[in-house]
Amino acid sequence: MQGVCCTVGKFNAFHVGHRKLIEEARKRCGNVKVISIRGKGIELLSDRERREIIRDLGVEVIDIPFSKVKDLSPEEFFKLLKDFGCSKLIVGKDWRFGRGRSAGVKEALRLGREFGIEVIPVDTVEFNGGKVGTSRIFDLLLQGNVEEANELLGFPFFVIGKVVEGRKLGRKIGFPTLNVDVGRELPLKRGVYVVRLSFDGKSFYGVANYGVRPTFGTLEPLLEVHVPEENLPSLYGKEVRVEFLKFLRPEISFSSVEELGKQIKLDVRKLKRFLEERVGK
Repeated sequence: MQGVCCTVGKFNAFHVGHRKLIEEARKRCGNVKVISIRGKGIELLSDRERREIIRDLGVEVIDIPFSKVKDLSPEEFFKLLKDFGCSKLIVGKDWRFGRGRSAGVKEALRLGREFGIEVIPVDTVEFNGGKVGTSRIFDLLLQGNVEEANELLGFPFFVIGKVVEGRKLGRKIGFPTLNVDVGRELPLKRGVYVVRLSFDGKSFYGVANYGVRPTFGTLEPLLEVHVPEENLPSLYGKEVRVEFLKFLRPEISFSSVEELGKQIKLDVRKLKRFLEERVGK
């Protein structure tokens, strides 16, 4: 358990492939550094959400802008790792690095010997015949396949946002909702989901709509959460976490508010079936 184990990658999702690298590093060193190359590729999570995951993982993460490493030669990249104090480097067997991704594990092993860094390649993680990767998870979320995306992530895809005051349209038809401002467009198929809402150490299951609410003519996508049969406290201005567990249906434009109300009742029934089957409630 001596020395500093480093692992390098984008780490923009902390999916099961990323977590395997971190666990392999933990087996070998008491001190683990995750070197995350930021600013290139798909970002599934906001900085706030990343911080939550990093806190739960209990590792040191060093964020480096892609612009600062994209032109480094393989030798310069290993000098940077040495400057960070890395004595062991844990990477996937398909890892590429250096200007134009010009070097791979073979070159890393050679440079590791030169710089005194033990390079330890590990097998990449595969699921259903394909490599686990952030772009694959992104595509699954956009298709509404949130359950498979969650398997690849190793945790439910979630967002953190602040509850803001809305037009109270849901309350008028008997389905009050929380309007959650996440400050960005989400990598999700627009529609209705089974979700878990958390705040102040408490969790509640509900249904959420992410979209433009075509029945009401909203222009910007919104996230609204309805928790049935719960008398929630006022949450305006409070930060909440929303985890997406199952996609129920795409967003639909209804001919009347009454028709929308009938559909929400069906959505709540689907939520209850989900809880009976998956959670045992």
